[in-house]
Amino acid sequence: LLEDYPDVFADIINVLIYDGKQVISPKQLSETKVRSQYKAADSTLHEQERDILKVWKKGEDHKVIFGIENQTNTDKQMSFRVMGYDGASYRSQLNEDEDKKELCEVVTIILYFGNGRWNTSKELRDTFAKKGNVEKYANNYKLNVFEIAYLTEEQIKMFQSDFEIIADYFVKRRKGYKTIENHKPIKHVDEMLKFMRIFAEDERFLKLNLEKKKKGAITMCTILDAAEERGVNRGETLKLIMMVQKKIKKGDSIAKIADDLVEDEIVISPIYKMVKEYPEDTEKDIYQRLN
Repeated sequence: LLEDYPDVFADIINVLIYDGKQVISPKQLSETKVRSQYKAADSTLHEQERDILKVWKKGEDHKVIFGIENQTNTDKQMSFRVMGYDGASYRSQLNEDEDKKELCEVVTIILYFGNGRWNTSKELRDTFAKKGNVEKYANNYKLNVFEIAYLTEEQIKMFQSDFEIIADYFVKRRKGYKTIENHKPIKHVDEMLKFMRIFAEDERFLKLNLEKKKKGAITMCTILDAAEERGVNRGETLKLIMMVQKKIKKGDSIAKIADDLVEDEIVISPIYKMVKEYPEDTEKDIYQRLN
């Protein structure tokens, strides 16, 4: 994930937890295990995996384990999950630190990439269907949810990594911008494309073939222009496939189809062969097979 890069991870924590102060340096971060196991009521051993988990240590006095969880949808039971993740991190510290001198706090933040608000529970107390009037004694567990599409302009400007581009995109998409421009160069291009494919839920980002131009770096404008161009090309190809399918059903030869559609046979040939091989496929199925 893009956020797994130390510069991006540190940037997210600095802005969202420390209000833009440069408290954490990427060099002060280290990896720690994201997988843990727990035994269920039926004594079956289960494994759980967090999105990202890193240890921040500065000198002898500062140490925190930070976790980041990504969500595209709200989850009413999220507090149960986070409590399980954090509990596993605390248990791991107890098991591995014999002298108990390195025990530290565990902080998990949830980055929510939906267009709407996180309109469900943000704490354990609100998830219960049954109540027993024991709120005074039952421990609560609160979530640290950050709605990325609702970050302020001031917050977005605080980011120094590629995440500034991500945050800017989601805010502008939520506001309904017709054109989303951002000319800041992208450092981690491949991971940015994968991230946008997953969290912007747009397949086009994964299929882009971007090469760094000699005249300049790749920006979000470059990516969105390429995505739009691919979308146009896809639409034109689907239309062509549909016309070829219709002509094949009429019994037209490849030469006649190319002549009627004013296309070279070399363009029509792969479509023609694929349609003949898979006559029941839709134009979208044929497109997928060709790509």
